[in-house]
Amino acid sequence: MTRHAIILAAGMGLRLRSVVDDRPKGLIAIRGETLVGRSVRLLRDLGVTRITLVIGHRAADYEQFAEGQSDITLVVNPAFATTGSMASLAAGLERVDGPVLVLESDIAYEARALTALLAAAADATLLSGPTGAGDEVWVDARDGLVRAMSKNAADVKTITGEFVGLTRLSAAAAADMRKMFVEFERAHGHGRMDYETGALVAMARQRPVRAVLIPDLCWGEVDDDRHYARLLRDVWPVVTGTTRIATVAQTSDSETRERC
Repeated sequence: MTRHAIILAAGMGLRLRSVVDDRPKGLIAIRGETLVGRSVRLLRDLGVTRITLVIGHRAADYEQFAEGQSDITLVVNPAFATTGSMASLAAGLERVDGPVLVLESDIAYEARALTALLAAAADATLLSGPTGAGDEVWVDARDGLVRAMSKNAADVKTITGEFVGLTRLSAAAAADMRKMFVEFERAHGHGRMDYETGALVAMARQRPVRAVLIPDLCWGEVDDDRHYARLLRDVWPVVTGTTRIATVAQTSDSETRERC
């Protein structure tokens, strides 16, 4: 059983500075609960007993958040300003000796997302149907296995869904991704590697990575002011159970899906 989770929270959130500039994105609070705080609560509800927060930008804010919470370990990515998300994941994986959940800090999602991911065989990543939120990472997962990911839809042969930012890794897969990052740094002379479109896709060429698709999943991320407005208006009320998904949209392939 997966008892360990890593939350990637080192990013600088530059595109959101016009709206929120006094805290890291993961500590944005909505109706009294932060994004990271909600993820931590949901993880605990599912029996996760070790949570590693990889921090960098405004690290002191996360130190204050984690104070008194013995199940949370803080790991600093000192090069957060010049490296990609895989550098943060690699730092977090140094503390892992078994299967692990990997979460991004700036997302809100329905609790069933974690339940579905934990029910799948590792290695796996979660996909949703189209959200229309902008800045999507499109995933090609033909036959249920991850083949490619890109922010450019034209780069993937088939669009199966959107990458959500929740992934489950076996110990072997985690070790493979760490090794890939070391090799990337050696080859390129820098650590600007993304963990999803870079390391996860590369690892999927060596071992099967299953795509867990929830077509009507309500979720959102907070990368810019548009995302933040959507999260407040459409996502948070749904994922916290204060309203129901009521909008029905037509997707590009003419299939009707519920969306938040």
